[in-house]
This record gives sequence, structure tokens and C-alpha cells, in this order.
Amino acid sequence: MLEQRREELRASLIPTPGEAVEDVVLAIFTGSDTFGMDGRETDAKVAIYAQHLEHQPTWAIEKARLRFGRGGWKCNWNGRGVPSPQNINAECSFITLDIEGEIARISSILDAELVDNEPTEDERKEAVARWEQIKAEMGRSNVITERTGDEIAKERAEQLRANEAVERRDAEARERAGLAPRNSFAPRTETVE
Repeated sequence: MLEQRREELRASLIPTPGEAVEDVVLAIFTGSDTFGMDGRETDAKVAIYAQHLEHQPTWAIEKARLRFGRGGWKCNWNGRGVPSPQNINAECSFITLDIEGEIARISSILDAELVDNEPTEDERKEAVARWEQIKAEMGRSNVITERTGDEIAKERAEQLRANEAVERRDAEARERAGLAPRNSFAPRTETVE
């Protein structure tokens, strides 16, 4: 289905030079102040425009003509006189841009490289190494992560050991100074030299 859609879209962008383009260009001239040129001048201008627009699909040129007549064009035309072939080409590019974008999206799906689901040992090692690198980069990010219960318990145990070591040194220093042992829950008001 996607291949069929892509082919339809590609077919819609095929240039259609010839009489159909000349008819649309003539319609562009008739909608402007320049209508009323003599036959030879009109034929010459139509031929020049058609030559410049020969790489565009006729439907896009017609749609550009309608935009120029009703307003809403996106190219850099000032709105006076007849738009130049460059203006018409630019407007056609804006018109076909959505189709080209859809073709690119479909092609990215259809032309994607197929991946074998059974990785080799080297590919597996490479993937694990890449995951380790991503995890390390995530650790350096500013993301706030919540600590686990085990991490909190480990930190508290380390704090208790550190507090006990400080209390033990304090008790030894008090004993050497001949002071009474301190209640660890009492506020500290005296200093030991």
C-alpha cells in the first residue's frame, strides 16, 4: 500500500510540458493588466514562460495561478502585473512541498535497512557498552532521581558509624581530661581542650 502511494505521489510530480502548460500560462496573463497584448507578443511570452515551467506538473502551475488570482500565494511576488516565471516556479515548489515531504516519510519506511533480530556476540557487546555509556551520561545529567530504600539505609548506617566514632573519641577525650561521661542526648555546652 505504501509503495503504491509513493508511486502515485511520484507520478503526480512528473513534469507535463506542452499545450496544457501553455494554456495555464495564458490564463495567468488573462488575469492581469497585461491582457490585451497583440497575438505575437502573447505567443512569445507564453512560450518563454512555458519553457521556464517545463519541469513543473501542470496541476501545480494551475494551483499557483489560482493563488495568484485569489491571494494567499507564498512566494515573494509583490502582487502587481504578471508573476515572473521565477515567482511561479517558487509557488509551485511551495505547493509540491507537502507531496515531497510525504514521499520522503514513506521512503524512510520502505527504504529502511532491515535488521537481523539475532545479534552476533560482538553486536551484543557493542550494545551493552553503548548502554553503559548512556547510563553514565544519564548520571551526569540534571535529572533528579529518587533514592531507593537500600541506598537510604546504607547511608544511615554509615552516618551512625561516623557518629559513634565521634562519640567514642569525645568520650576518650573527656576521660583523659577527668570529666564525667556525657549523655549523648544532652546538649553540649562545655568544650574539651
